[in-house]
Amino acid sequence: MNLLITNTREEQPYLILLCLLEEADRIVVTMSGDNWFQRWSGMSQWSRHVSKRYTVPDCSQDWISGQIQPENTPAEEHYIRRIEEICAAEDIDVVYPSYDAEVYVFTKNKERLAGKGITAVAPDFEALTRVLDKSLTLEAAQKTGFPAPRTRVPGDASELEAATQAISPPWVLKPRCNAHGANVLLAEDREQLESAFTSLSKSQERPVMQELIPIETKRNFYMVVDRNSEIVSLFSPRVVRTRKVGLVTPCAAVISTMDVPFTDEVQALIRELGFWGGMTMQTVIDRRDGKPKLMEINPRFGHNLWYRTELGMNEPLMYLRLAQGKKPYADKDEATAFREGVILLDPLWDFLHLLGQIIDQSFAWIRARLTGTERELGPFGQESIRGLLKDYRSEYFSRRPRVTSPLNRGWLSDPLPPLVRIIRTLAEAVLRRTG
Repeated sequence: MNLLITNTREEQPYLILLCLLEEADRIVVTMSGDNWFQRWSGMSQWSRHVSKRYTVPDCSQDWISGQIQPENTPAEEHYIRRIEEICAAEDIDVVYPSYDAEVYVFTKNKERLAGKGITAVAPDFEALTRVLDKSLTLEAAQKTGFPAPRTRVPGDASELEAATQAISPPWVLKPRCNAHGANVLLAEDREQLESAFTSLSKSQERPVMQELIPIETKRNFYMVVDRNSEIVSLFSPRVVRTRKVGLVTPCAAVISTMDVPFTDEVQALIRELGFWGGMTMQTVIDRRDGKPKLMEINPRFGHNLWYRTELGMNEPLMYLRLAQGKKPYADKDEATAFREGVILLDPLWDFLHLLGQIIDQSFAWIRARLTGTERELGPFGQESIRGLLKDYRSEYFSRRPRVTSPLNRGWLSDPLPPLVRIIRTLAEAVLRRTG
């Protein structure tokens, strides 16, 4: 198998690469971006396992603007033709995308590529559109009774005003189509709401307006679903620690468990959507009633793919087999349960989080002493440094079983990707705090 992996700016393509090494004879990757840093700041293109690297145009702008349609836009057609050129030059058998916009474009062009003997690892178009558009996902949740925040999708000022009568402030506004929590805005009064609505509407019509859920904790459901919309792999770890970055609260430490709640409701929603493939369902547990509230579904593997691969489940290979019309498991031994009670940690992000808190709180203390005012929260909030150190001690130095991210390893076998990850992560952390 000659494999083409796209969207190498993300971390999950490198995990997909590692999972498919034994299956692939050659691995080719594509890069995109407006400058050298964007094109070369990913991990995969630096791997010694990659045979060839190609630059491709960006195909995400029409998707970001909310243009969801079965035909290619001119930019998407330009992208696909470039992919076809690469596939012909490298005799590619399989294309593996892992970012929403690229999954969307390959889904539309699966049959076209199949006619050239190329398998695109992507779901079906009709179901994908119901997942990419958050408003349609939430409609499916409402139909099946899956809990979700109170939601409206206003199209103009009058509908926005009517939505304020149904949903109490504060309000969260977000694009119907986005990734990584981009352009999610919080409005606490009517003036902020109108400003946020106007701003989002310029780039994408009819943004989603929701109530702000008081979060007790997060609950993500990581899944592989077969072509009959039946879940064949489900991992939903218990979150023990998060870190707050604006409105986004990524998981910082989780523990594996087979005690997964709401599985029947999750399966019912997936059947209603008619979706198959690899995905992440993101929910938050509402402090008011203890129920999971659906935030969104990502129709791809995310950067936390390593949770499952490190526990022995090769989900990228399962998804590839499904795309090829095969069973997800080669034999019964592959269909093993995840180990119970394993804590999963990323030392790089934990180090940066602790360092950031020390910097923020030190500056806040100095500013308060110089001005005589109370300490103000930094841009990323404040946590007790002593509490963080206590958490780290119990997580990293106790006798409980633990697994750390493979993205930090491989210094002897494949040294450049982890080095690039450290440099990029440090650079992004500095930009977030100074931008």
